[in-house]
Amino acid sequence: MPANLDLARDFYAALARADADRLLELLHPQFTGHVTDGMPAGLGGTHPGPTAMLRQVRPVDRHFAARPAPERFLSCESGEVVVTGSYTGQPPGADRPQAAAFAYVFAFRDGRLAELRQFTDNHCWQQAAAGAGLGTVRRMFEAAERRDAQALLSTYAEDIVITEAASLPYGGIYHGHHGAVRHARAYTATWDHLQSVGDRRMEPLIMQAGDRVVVLWRQKATAADGRHLDLPVVDVIEVRNGKVGSLHMFPADTAKLLEFLRADRPQAQPG
Repeated sequence: MPANLDLARDFYAALARADADRLLELLHPQFTGHVTDGMPAGLGGTHPGPTAMLRQVRPVDRHFAARPAPERFLSCESGEVVVTGSYTGQPPGADRPQAAAFAYVFAFRDGRLAELRQFTDNHCWQQAAAGAGLGTVRRMFEAAERRDAQALLSTYAEDIVITEAASLPYGGIYHGHHGAVRHARAYTATWDHLQSVGDRRMEPLIMQAGDRVVVLWRQKATAADGRHLDLPVVDVIEVRNGKVGSLHMFPADTAKLLEFLRADRPQAQPG
C-alpha cells in the first residue's frame, strides 16, 4: 500500500497532467473536499464525493489559468499530510500574474485520499477574479469597436441576457448566443452607416462595482448633413466564470437618440 506522502505527491502529479482518471483512482469513494470559503466563481465550500471535487478543481485552471505548485510535503504523526506551496498563473484578461500561497491538509483511508482541506488567501483570489472580469469586459468593447462578431461572442456566456431600452430600434431582451447575434445585427444595421471609424470608438471607462462591472461609454454617430450625436451610455454587466452573463444598457437620452435616427431617414419626395 503506498505511503501517505506518496499518495499526496501522486495527487499533485496527476493535477499537473490534468489526469482526471488517475485523480479518481486516488480519491476514496467517500472523499470530501473543503475549499476555502469566499473563493470566487462558486468554488468555495464543502464538496462531497470525488466527482464533485474534480468539478471544483478544473474551474481554477480554466478561469484563472492557475495550478498549485507544491513546495513542501509534511508528514504528521496523526497520519495526515500537510502540503504547502503556491498557485501561479495568468488569469485571462488580468493585468498581472496571479500568485497565492496555499496549505492543503490531506487525510487518508484504505490507501486513498479521503479528505482534503484547502487554506488560501481568498481575498487575493477575489481580486484576481475582479481583474479577469475587467479584462473580459475590455475585450468585449474592443471586439465591438472592431465589429469582430466572433471575438465578441467569445466573451459572452452561453446563457447571456442582453437588455436594451425597449424604445430603440434594437431594443428588447435577448437570450443566449442566438439572441446576442440578433442584437448585434440589429445594432449594426441601425448605426454602421452613420459611424466613421472614430465614431465607433466608445471610449469605455470600465469600473468594478461590487459583484458587477459598470462601464461608461459614448454612443456617437454623424449624419449625412453633418449633424453629430454624442451621448453617454451606462452598461451594468455581470461577469460569471470569466464570461459576460448579463449586459444591461442605459442610454442617457433615448428621446434625443431616436430624434437623431428619425431625422436621418430619407424624406418621401412629393409625387
